[in-house]
Amino acid sequence: MSRYDWYSYTPTTPIATKGGIKSKAKGGVNWWSKRWYDFMETFNLGARLARGKSYARKGQVIDVEIKPGLVRGRVQGSRRTPYTVTIHFEPIAQQGWERIAERLRAQLLFSARLMAGEVPQELEDFFQAEGASLFPQLKRRADMHCDCPDSSNPCKHIAALFYVLGDAFDRDPFLLLELRGMPREELVALLGVAQDPPADVDVDVYVDADLSEREPLPLDESFYKGASPLPEDFIGPLPRGDLNAPLLHRLGNLPFWRGSEPLFESLQETYREAARRGRAVAFGEKLES
Repeated sequence: MSRYDWYSYTPTTPIATKGGIKSKAKGGVNWWSKRWYDFMETFNLGARLARGKSYARKGQVIDVEIKPGLVRGRVQGSRRTPYTVTIHFEPIAQQGWERIAERLRAQLLFSARLMAGEVPQELEDFFQAEGASLFPQLKRRADMHCDCPDSSNPCKHIAALFYVLGDAFDRDPFLLLELRGMPREELVALLGVAQDPPADVDVDVYVDADLSEREPLPLDESFYKGASPLPEDFIGPLPRGDLNAPLLHRLGNLPFWRGSEPLFESLQETYREAARRGRAVAFGEKLES
């Protein structure tokens, strides 16, 4: 197509899909998803970014697969067969993850917030201390590929996939960590969150039983496998900033009644108020009615 043919060029219309992944494409809610959208802006997509946003909002992204260092998805365009998009990122090496997990184990509160689905902003410092980045880096545009005929890279199909990823990271930050090379199950194992109970404690007798007739579990050091006392600063400082209701984000948009109001928007203020009061109690502050 010559440059003069652009005057008569008619943009193609994508084939409508059913059951596609619809993105709000609003720029992120949590700080880590906002950083993802900032990362998108570095591509200088121009009009393709707007077309990609339109594709994402219409649900043209059919599916997405996230693996360590790899994102693969299918995007329905004007062709009957969906286009396949692949994006390669360099994952963090296992040794680096082990050192990051060691830093997390030294700050129990950070680990607890992460397990609850919230990424502490201090986690970014842990990555930088290990010479890594919490957010993926693209060294070259060749790491992004779409089998559409568009010669521009990234194309609108790649941009649409980026928007859907931003929403996915908002709901479940563990997907971002998996993209960096650490699936949730492996990180939980590194942090030592899930541990077997001591062999001499009969756990079964406390299941579905009347606890009023039972002796409480032994809470001496034998229950904790003889662990040494924890240092006073093990938990770390309690954060005072606003909460982003990470668990509600992971549930996604699930209205439980007639209407279109999402679950998150319905319960966010209640969630925040409960968290505010809980923190006030933790800090010994007076509760306001």
